[in-house]
Amino acid sequence: MNKKEKRLARCLAVQLLYSSEVSHDYSSKKIVSSFFRKKDTDLDEIIYSKDEIDYATKLVDYALKYIEDVDKLIQEKLVNWEMKRLAVMDKIILRMSISEMLYMDGIPPKVSMAEGIEIAKQFSTADSSRFINGVLDAIYNDHKDNIDKKS
Repeated sequence: MNKKEKRLARCLAVQLLYSSEVSHDYSSKKIVSSFFRKKDTDLDEIIYSKDEIDYATKLVDYALKYIEDVDKLIQEKLVNWEMKRLAVMDKIILRMSISEMLYMDGIPPKVSMAEGIEIAKQFSTADSSRFINGVLDAIYNDHKDNIDKKS
């Protein structure tokens, strides 16, 4: 997949993870199948390739599989703040980016970080990209040796 297709897959993963978060349904298979089953014919639809859907599904799988571990890492970096006070979209983007960075092979960590920051600019608040950058950078620095070995 090229860079543009991976970005679309990540944006799709963010939407799937948002659906999971607001429905409190953390079954990735159920979320993915439900997402693609519901179609509104009055709306213009983005047509995703099989590779984009597969990559988005993989991101969702990893983010949900490691949600507790990743949330602990995020919480460690929140100074005088709590996870429950984070913007939902920021939490989702962090979960996805950290899961990709820590658990998926072959993705340079700086790519996972940069993509998370750019997606935050698109999907979240004006200040979110700086916040997400800080958390991702801190987690990368704490786990740099292990991350660099796998990528």
